[in-house]
Amino acid sequence: MQIAPYFTPYNGGQERYIYHLSRHLIRMGNEVDIITSNYPPNKETEEIDGINVRRYYCVARPLRNPLSPGFLLLGKRFREYDIVHTHNEHSSAAMVAAFFKDRYHAPLILTCHGQLRFGDYLSDTIEKWYSTSLGRLIFGKSDRIVALSDTDKQYISSFGIHEKKISVIPNAIDPEQLGHPSIDGAACEAVREKYSLAGKRIVLFVGQVIRRKGIEYLIKAIPRVLQHVRRSDVIFVLTGIGDYLFDARRDAKTMEIEENILFTGLISMEDLIALYKISDIFVLPSLSEGLPTCILEAMFFGLPVVGTDIPGVRDHFKDHILLVPPRDDGALADAVIRLLEDEELARRLSGDGRKLVMSKYVWNAVTENYIAMYKGLVRG
Repeated sequence: MQIAPYFTPYNGGQERYIYHLSRHLIRMGNEVDIITSNYPPNKETEEIDGINVRRYYCVARPLRNPLSPGFLLLGKRFREYDIVHTHNEHSSAAMVAAFFKDRYHAPLILTCHGQLRFGDYLSDTIEKWYSTSLGRLIFGKSDRIVALSDTDKQYISSFGIHEKKISVIPNAIDPEQLGHPSIDGAACEAVREKYSLAGKRIVLFVGQVIRRKGIEYLIKAIPRVLQHVRRSDVIFVLTGIGDYLFDARRDAKTMEIEENILFTGLISMEDLIALYKISDIFVLPSLSEGLPTCILEAMFFGLPVVGTDIPGVRDHFKDHILLVPPRDDGALADAVIRLLEDEELARRLSGDGRKLVMSKYVWNAVTENYIAMYKGLVRG
């Protein structure tokens, strides 16, 4: 069983991680049930690609953490499973799994999806208090902890957790899904026309439009970029929704860059793949990340990437992307300008990035690592 704060149709990197891991576990002969919150509202029970999903009513989302009282009724169900796998030590889902740990016999695995920074003082202070109290408790209750990077492993160890209890297993992509033959040249041109992108060089952002993703610094960087290129040649395309979207639209209007920025809102996977294929540069200005799926996807499609110099990005990609300090819109703009002007650099990063992803970050290999861990814990 996997217990998670969110699952599809909520579409973030963590949710896609859980979906792909579950789907590949099933392909390799395992059964998977997912327990999650019913946010956004959807069917209480359904089967998605062989995954049995049960959603519980969400009463509130403090700091975007869904609270589902129905999770507290799960104590007896935990005993039905060989493995209980929860995600994100900051979530109420992980807290419930840890709370019931002494009442069931299945091993508890926790996957940590990176160190969390919200980008404002109050939220970050609350997060720090949580990590040193409840977060530490959840770490201690877990039989095995999965970190996405060596830096995150060191961070978890700082809470007094023995390193032997922590495994580093990275995020991954599914080449079969991303390389689907239906997203051909005609489909790409249809998306280009749909979003009025003809004749534009496209700088793409994929993710939630929230403060933690550094959206305000990306928007501040755009006027500087436009000073170095013809305004009519470049457009910044931001996919996704989030609680910073209203502010982002307002800031774009204030800076008079509305014609050079497109907020697509939620889009289909088919449109997303087409956007990856027709874009020129990918940018992720986040303040904190685990191991971002969107960078792996961008590299798979051969996009040169600009990312922030933070643990979840630096640990895996430092030699394959342009790194800039977080919260530095000037450096962010300069990196985008550099890739727009230096075709040789963009071409080198494009080729190196795709080779890296295909050699280390595919779901078949990652799932096999998880299965080996599961078997070791069950035998133990």
